Order: sequence, then C-alpha cells, then structure tokens
Amino acid sequence: MAEGTIAVLGFGRTGQAVLEYLLAREPGTPLLLFNDGEILDLEQRRRFEERGVRFLTGADYFAELSACRQVIMSPGFDGRQPRFAALRRSGAEVLSEIEFAYRRLQARIIAVSGSNGKSTTVSLIQHLLAAGGMRSRLAGNIGVPLVSEIGEIPPGSLAVLELSSFQLEEIDRFRPEVAVLLNITPDHLDRYPSMAEYSAAKFNLFKNQGPDDVMVLNADDPLLRDAASLGRGRPLWFSASRPGPGGAHIEGQDLVLETGARRETVSLRRNPLRGIHNLENIMAAALACRAVGLEAAAIESGLAGFRGLPHRMETSGRVGGVEFINDSKATNVDAALKSIASIDGDLVVILGGKDKGGDFSALLPALRRRARRVLLLGKAAPLLAEQLAALGDRLAFVRDLEDAVAAGYAALAEAGGTVLLAPACASFDMFDNFEHRGDVFKEEVRRLQAREGGHG
Repeated sequence: MAEGTIAVLGFGRTGQAVLEYLLAREPGTPLLLFNDGEILDLEQRRRFEERGVRFLTGADYFAELSACRQVIMSPGFDGRQPRFAALRRSGAEVLSEIEFAYRRLQARIIAVSGSNGKSTTVSLIQHLLAAGGMRSRLAGNIGVPLVSEIGEIPPGSLAVLELSSFQLEEIDRFRPEVAVLLNITPDHLDRYPSMAEYSAAKFNLFKNQGPDDVMVLNADDPLLRDAASLGRGRPLWFSASRPGPGGAHIEGQDLVLETGARRETVSLRRNPLRGIHNLENIMAAALACRAVGLEAAAIESGLAGFRGLPHRMETSGRVGGVEFINDSKATNVDAALKSIASIDGDLVVILGGKDKGGDFSALLPALRRRARRVLLLGKAAPLLAEQLAALGDRLAFVRDLEDAVAAGYAALAEAGGTVLLAPACASFDMFDNFEHRGDVFKEEVRRLQAREGGHG
C-alpha cells in the first residue's frame, strides 16, 4: 500500500462525499475505499477507480487498513468493535467524517443532537438565522455531509449541524460554540449494549467545550439533569413544565427567554408546530439562536414563517371527519409517545416496522387512554402484539399501509377523529427509509380521498 494512504469506510453518501473532497482538495493523496459488503453501484465505483481510488470489499480485507495513516469512518461503521482497536494499535488515526470536516472549517458551530427532534430543531435554527439575516449553512445527519459543505461555509459564518450518536463516537477535537442536547430516550439499542453507552456517545457533544461556549439542555429529561457537569460550557436549560434558573420556559402563549440579565418573551400565538415535543424543539432553537446573537424579536418573526418538515406530525389529508397525520419519523417508542400525546379526540394509531430494541410496553398507558384502535404491521408486529396484549380487541394486524389507512378510516368514519402513523420502529423491513414510508402513507390517503370523495 502506498505511503500516506487515507482510507474511507463506506460507499454511501458520506463516504462518497469524503472521497470527492479529498480528490478535489488534497490531490495526489493515495486513497482507499473499504466496504464490508459488495458495492452494488458499479458505475459509480468505476468512476472513482478511474480517478485513482483503490477499492477493498469484504470484511476479510479489513486488516489491510493497518497500513493507512488515517481512516475516515462513515456513521454506519462501529468504531467500538475489536477490529478497530487493532487498527488503532497499528498507528492509524481513526476519526469520523464530522471530525475530519471540522478540522478544515473556520466557522462558528451550532451542533444539535438527541434521540428525537433533531431535524426539526436544526431546520428551525437555520430558518430563524436566515430570516434574521445571519449567514449560516445546514449540514450533518439531516442529509448533507458536512465535508461536502466546507467550501460553502466562509470563516466566521455559522454551521448548523444535526449530529447522531454514531457521528459523535469518533470525535477528537470537535468543539461547537453552542451544543444542544434535546433528550435521551431508548434508541439504537441494536447497536449499543446499554443506555449508558448510548448516552456516552451523545455526551461527546460537550467534551471539548470551554467556558465561553454554551450547552443547551432539556431540564425535563431525567437523563440530562447531571449533563451540565460533563462539560465546561455555560448551561442554558429549557423546560415545558416549569421555570428554571436560566434558559427558556413557557408561560401561557409566550416563550420566556432568560439568557442573561434580560428577560425576553417570544409570542407563540403564530406557532405553526403542534405537540409538546415541538415546544421543546422551539425552546431549544430559540436558545441556540439567542446564544449566537439573534434578537428575540427576530426569533418571534421567523418562527411564524416556519412550516415544519415532512414526515414529522405532517397533516396528510382529511376524508370526511377523519384527519390523517404522518409522523413516519417517530422511529422509537418515546417519539411515538409524544406524537400520541399531541392528538386530541378519537385516535387510531399505526405501529410497526423493524424493531430497534425498544420497550413497546411503555406505550400501553397512553394507548389505553387515547386509542380506539391500534394497527400493527411489519416485522415487529408479533412483538408489538405480545407487549401490548392488554389492549385486547383494540389490536389488529394489517398487511401494509393500504390496509392500515383503510382500517383506520373505517374505525373512525362515523365519529370522526385522527389516524396517526407513529410507528415506534425503523422502516427498513418494508421501505427504503422513513421518508419512503411516509410518502406511501400519504399516497394511500390520497387514494382513499379519491374513492370516498374526501378533501386534502
């Protein structure tokens, strides 16, 4: 292997973005792309090979990476595996794409993580900053690798980053000016053996911060109450339930900000987002924007123009008196619980997909109180039925989303109410991703409207 080789792990969106950066910005560097499985996109592979990238595919070849000087990981790789310990002992530097890109940026960074609400929060932060005239760029786990945005983020401007626990595992120097941790609830327990290890990855967000930096934390999350001690940044707390010592809380239809000597209010009368979880997202976004200098009046003005993201409590149509809500992004139990709690009136809930190791029995109290019917689909349906057996004949299996939309409508057609897709599971058993699942749900609602003469 050529001296000074850099290896990139994974040939998905992140891996290809790193290769493009290295080829354009560090020409002459020997490059290697490693993937555990075979690469299906042979045309794209050929294009990179023509530009000098060597490919290694198959787990048996992993040991060859020990001759590389640097290994840049896509989020799907787990650096805690024993094979990575051997790689580090060989002298290779192992880091995440986020760490690699950070070392090449001169921007101010707002970084957001959490089990739920990340995409809505970073999108709202970006919207508020742009509406307030502050130059910023959105990247990270929301779908745009940070490395591909380096040339679009001038020194001194703001980079707004959504970061998953996977991306935070292999950071070294990464230091955000504002670090937002929305919540920690059971998720990805198919990757992490315990909540403690999952939480530790999230807490990496704070590890390099200094006293001039800011930590934005959820005071209502029991797993975050001691989080301020994990970093040296100045903590700002937000709470939907009570005022705190400094930060943000709700009073009636106002958001109260206390980030220094001033007490400021932001009216929520034109808040476009529904649900208690979205109040938390709004508070976190407001604190982050205020911390980088956006005035409260600009936050209030910008909030009124935000329309939310697809597949997150998205109104997807109405047929007669039945409303359909697409929350396909509710891929874990806690997210589904918050979705259920945000709906008033009669409710049918669609659950199921690929199990991520969550405890579905935690849904029982809310479903007992609120759900007229609970429809189960996908690979997790038998496990859901077992853990929710106390609901008795309110449970029903459905074949697919076409079945689920029809069954939900039939259950509510006379009385009216809401059919909520809040799966509490990943989508990969039946769909490409949560967006694909949400799009199929919305298409089935449109078909039902056409049959029943409903209105969107």
